[in-house]
Amino acid sequence: MEEDDSISAESLSLDTLASIRSLIINADTSDSVISSVFDFLTGLLSRGDSEILHHVLKLLSDLAFQRKELAPRIFDSVLSSLLRPQNNAAADASHGRVAVESLAVLASLSETNPSIATALSKIDGEVFASICLGAPLSSRLWLLRNAERFYVPSSVLFTLCLGFSKDPYPYIRKVALDGLISICKVGDFDHAHAVQGCYSRAVELLSDAEDSVRSSAVRAVSMWGKVMIASKEEETKRRECSDAVFLQLCSIVRDMSIDVRIEVFKAFGVIGTASESVILQTLSKKVLGAGKGKKPQNHLSNVSAAAGVFIHGFEDEFYEVREAAVDSFHSLSVNSIKFPDEAVYLLMDMLYDDYMVVRLKALEALRHIADLGNLKLQETYMPAFLDAIVDTSENIRIEARNILKLAKLPDLKLVNRCVDGVLKSLEMYPQDEPDILSALFYFGQNHANFSVSMVKRFSEKLGTASGNKSEFNSRQLSASLMLIISAPLLNKQSITSIPPLAFSCSIAMLGKFSCGLHDMMDQDMLLAYLTHCAMLSASSGTEFNKGDMFFHAYRHSNGDLAGNPVLLPSKDIPVESKYMASEAELETRNQAHKFVNHILLKIKAAWLLSQSGCWKEALQALRACKQELATLTADSSISIGALEFMCQYVQVIELLAQVWPHFEYSRHISTCRSVELELLMEEVETKLMEMRCRFTGLSTEESLVMELVIFGCLVRLYKFEICCRLSCMEKLSSTISQLEFHHEQQGTKPSDFLTETKKSLQKTGSSADINFCRLLDLIKIFNCFSPEQFTFSGNLQCVSAELEVPGNGPYSPISFVPGLPVAIPCEIKLLNVPRDTCLWLRISRSDETCQYVYLDPNLYNGDGREKRFMFNAVTYMTPRAVVLTLRVSIGIECLFEDTCYRKRRHGPKHPVAYMCKERKVHLCLVSRT
Repeated sequence: MEEDDSISAESLSLDTLASIRSLIINADTSDSVISSVFDFLTGLLSRGDSEILHHVLKLLSDLAFQRKELAPRIFDSVLSSLLRPQNNAAADASHGRVAVESLAVLASLSETNPSIATALSKIDGEVFASICLGAPLSSRLWLLRNAERFYVPSSVLFTLCLGFSKDPYPYIRKVALDGLISICKVGDFDHAHAVQGCYSRAVELLSDAEDSVRSSAVRAVSMWGKVMIASKEEETKRRECSDAVFLQLCSIVRDMSIDVRIEVFKAFGVIGTASESVILQTLSKKVLGAGKGKKPQNHLSNVSAAAGVFIHGFEDEFYEVREAAVDSFHSLSVNSIKFPDEAVYLLMDMLYDDYMVVRLKALEALRHIADLGNLKLQETYMPAFLDAIVDTSENIRIEARNILKLAKLPDLKLVNRCVDGVLKSLEMYPQDEPDILSALFYFGQNHANFSVSMVKRFSEKLGTASGNKSEFNSRQLSASLMLIISAPLLNKQSITSIPPLAFSCSIAMLGKFSCGLHDMMDQDMLLAYLTHCAMLSASSGTEFNKGDMFFHAYRHSNGDLAGNPVLLPSKDIPVESKYMASEAELETRNQAHKFVNHILLKIKAAWLLSQSGCWKEALQALRACKQELATLTADSSISIGALEFMCQYVQVIELLAQVWPHFEYSRHISTCRSVELELLMEEVETKLMEMRCRFTGLSTEESLVMELVIFGCLVRLYKFEICCRLSCMEKLSSTISQLEFHHEQQGTKPSDFLTETKKSLQKTGSSADINFCRLLDLIKIFNCFSPEQFTFSGNLQCVSAELEVPGNGPYSPISFVPGLPVAIPCEIKLLNVPRDTCLWLRISRSDETCQYVYLDPNLYNGDGREKRFMFNAVTYMTPRAVVLTLRVSIGIECLFEDTCYRKRRHGPKHPVAYMCKERKVHLCLVSRT
């Protein structure tokens, strides 16, 4: 078929169509022939023969796939043919089938060619509805399943699905219900009467003869029932509505179809709540009593429909139903007080299920109950739980150990049985050792009141191990030691009953223990903890001053495990909304809290290490903290300002850790060391000044910074000469007064460090009478970490600036005349700068000559977070030179400093903290011609 004249409508047959298709799919067919084929096929679209149109549409689809450049033209031709009045008005099945096939071609073309996708909007709701109503059965199925591919308004789609839910064909009713569920998930259709009507229609179809229809009806009841519950304004009406929906689902929990039963139990998880009496009735086949108060909306007079619902689910012959029943326990146990206690015995029975997936779901439900603090492991439950600890499935063992971390047993007998089961699991599955050690650490913390008994139990094994190297390295010993050393974190008095050998052996197993506790602390922090415990144990528990700091820091930083995160106190979260947040959001928030809390704990451990003389280890730990903070990005829980503040804080502690080695020498140090110490202290003071100036919204954080300033003053008073004492004493007194005033405003209690420092200052009386021993005591009791200081403010922001000199560079300098002023064009960007801030532009030369130019607040006045403006800074520092390089930066004047900083007539009167890096400005002498 080489000539297009051979193609005619009169001679059209299946053979002819087959020949046309061979031309289309042949890559060697010329463009002229393809053009003739295209014209011929598009011309056939106007014919009314539906049998021919069916083949034509298929050929056009193939042609658009083979020749993509023709796709827009084919799309327009098919769309024009579809929108012709005769096609829209056609009521017979054949034309309806062609219209649906045309829609399929248009949808496929628009998805493969995004440039023509917008043209699909011409098929509006009216066109789609007319095609849908005139289409045969199979075509209606396709239309309802693919409605989201077209621009069909939700109101039209809702009307169609609701109407077709009464179609005589069951497949149509099922697809219509699925469409209503999709509309509900989108959430843009909330008219009260429509919601009620859709819910009522879904309830009617719960008694449909077809299993698939009933299954979809269950999903529709749960989805639209949830919307209907949320639409009720009064709490009483909302509770009655939720009970009605819940009981409606309970009424078909014994359906003959396995799919329906599975969907019912999944629907319980979607609804998630009901009255206490209703959900408790699901755990007992015996009717507990009629419901009190008003009748539910579906007029069920009591809760008998819910009798034994979950018992039936757990006893179902199909494991898929049992799995769904167990899985829905979580959402129901969140908003109930009695339900978790009553449900535990059923879940424990499910641990003997033949299918691993059911056992795993049961353990997950038990863990959720334990997270809420409602899990009470009784003696009758122990066999099932201990079997899960040694289960052959790794996932089962992991989930059982997660429950072990949260469990609280009432007596020593159960504690010992549980420990024996864990040790048995360790022997059977040595590859689980890191996770088992972690579980034992949490378990020991939760049962610190039994620590003395546990120490006695393992003391004999510990003594035997000390003389036997093979026994010393055994897994049993490491597990016993982990259990022993966990208790002192919550009960420091138990240290007196633990032999120092336990901590010494633990230090020898530092690498193994740090692997098990990687989610709580790193190796440096664990070393600090074990070292302090060994010191306290060796001294019979009499030296608790240093240890108390570590215990206090650890307990508070680990508070997020008990539901009290440090960064966002629980008092800011309403009780009724704690369980409304999504699991993903809560997980993200908890991970961020744990991350920052662990960083703070590492900082504390590093400080304790530096005090113990391990300066290198302390600096390594602090540098690791800085690296970890650099990997953390701001999220919904931690602001960028809080992260910046943390980074500055770590840098200050790192500098102070470098200062600390100087205290091992006498008070008078060599000139070389004195210069080194002076440089370190100047850098500390600069960093602290920046922290006070460059952060807005400080509340509890400000007390931390001022305590660090006081600490720096004490260091200067102790280590430096008499000439600096007067100014240092003035700064110390001023900072103490400011910090006291801050505590009065915030209504907070001053720290012991501040109280003791103030008492010492009052006793001194004059700067010439300083008790250096007392100063050293104050320095050594300084606590660089206090949990109260790290409840970050929600509005903590970092003040910063960016400075550019547009168009300036080594090859495009600014012209100047020596001795005459020159203007430097500055493009300035300010972030989070308050209105009452005093900003200065510092211009300096290589010979350290500098000039300050005041930035008028009117230049950056406004309420926005970001402010941009141009400013011409005039400088008079133009010496006799051919080329000149100046340095320009922006600084903020620290007005909180009481002492006068500069005696010059022009320029800042207080120290200046710089907010951006210096920019080089290149100038060149004006050439004379």
